[in-house]
Amino acid sequence: MKITVIHGSPRRGNTYLAAQKFIEALGERGPVEASEFFLPKDLPAFCLGCCACILQDESACPHARHTGPVLESMLAADALLLTTPVYVMSASGVMKNFLDHYPFLFINHRPRPEFFRKKAFVLSTAAGGGLRSAMKSVAVCLKFWGVNRIYRKGFPLYALNWDEMPARRRQKYDRQIGRSAAKFRRAVEKGPGAPYLFTRFYFAVSRWMQKRGMSVPADRQYWQAQGWLDGGSPFG
Repeated sequence: MKITVIHGSPRRGNTYLAAQKFIEALGERGPVEASEFFLPKDLPAFCLGCCACILQDESACPHARHTGPVLESMLAADALLLTTPVYVMSASGVMKNFLDHYPFLFINHRPRPEFFRKKAFVLSTAAGGGLRSAMKSVAVCLKFWGVNRIYRKGFPLYALNWDEMPARRRQKYDRQIGRSAAKFRRAVEKGPGAPYLFTRFYFAVSRWMQKRGMSVPADRQYWQAQGWLDGGSPFG
């Protein structure tokens, strides 16, 4: 099993530890090859909002030397794992910046067929609250990429460090990570199921817009090349 991991923090702290436990638990059911990217090291520049990736091509992005290898890894992987600690009740800034670099992947622009068959897991930790809003901001973006299924799991530590939690809570979270990893691996190995109803609806609306010229030329050319304007479908 090949998994691409996007770490939404340079610190190898609580969220990193939870991610490593998750990857180890995945490996209990078979070999795991993890390609890990750490933010901001592997994507050090802020998105400029220039829209070059949409209006021209993703290779026109000023930071394509960073975004390209990450995208290639995500497309080649069997599954995705995106992690973020909770910063001020939301996802980390570097995770937001990472997602800002890929608007061209939205279904109404140039979605990759691979994502329609791929599953992703969003993992987060927090000293207190904010888990739901942090994970939601990441999951919503993945949904607009057309990702087939998105799983989430957050861990409120009520402590600054994992080891500062009571032993009973640590053991409880270890069990939860193991169960979540096992469920996720089974889902990945089972293959893509039916897409979200949202995905089908958004794809249909996007095709209607493309056919009526309500898009930039780069998007329309992409849809035409995929055969989607002639009735083709990425859903199998």
